[in-house]
Amino acid sequence: MERPLVCVNMAMTADGKITSASREYPTFTSAHDRRTMDRLRAEADAVLVGAGTLRADDPQLQVREPEMRAYRRRLGKREGLIQVVVTASLELDLSARFFQERAAARIVATVEEAPEDRVRRLEAAAEVWKVGRGRIDLPELLARLRRRGVERLLVEGGGELNWAFASAGLLDEIYVTVAPCLLGGRDAPTLLEGPGLAMAARVRLRLADLRREGDEIYCRYEVVR
Repeated sequence: MERPLVCVNMAMTADGKITSASREYPTFTSAHDRRTMDRLRAEADAVLVGAGTLRADDPQLQVREPEMRAYRRRLGKREGLIQVVVTASLELDLSARFFQERAAARIVATVEEAPEDRVRRLEAAAEVWKVGRGRIDLPELLARLRRRGVERLLVEGGGELNWAFASAGLLDEIYVTVAPCLLGGRDAPTLLEGPGLAMAARVRLRLADLRREGDEIYCRYEVVR
């Protein structure tokens, strides 16, 4: 299957949490981490999030800083990223920034049996792709994105979506910022959620880059096939 290179970018605390147990907006990283995220977006063709992340955080998904937008232009990328959200229920708020930002395209990926009234409501603001029955068919979604010209896809969570890509063998790189704090909480989400893998089936990584900026650690891993 021809598909884009899939990169996950996440920040976590030193104890592996991506937010608190009450799902607050994460504010534990530095301005340098935000610039790093901007650079990764500048290098990507599309950015993808799960509906839970969209509902909880209402994230801004485009390149923010003028310097990084200029860097994107030097790379020969189009002005805006293609924005993709994955949702089986289509329970999305049209006032969210996802639907308001200036993007190259907005794609809502859902399932064949998605409620038609919600499909029609969202089609006024985005392309609605039905890919899969019962659950999102990620290989088909990636194939369609590749045919759309997406060569590099940046996945920005959350943990359940990261799990879906990793467990399906569809993850190529992972960028992790480790922040100098602890949150704890048995119900606090981690970088990778889902049912988990047996030890023998674990996804193996190779450390491709490691940097320290202040008290934060920046890691880039490549998935070992």
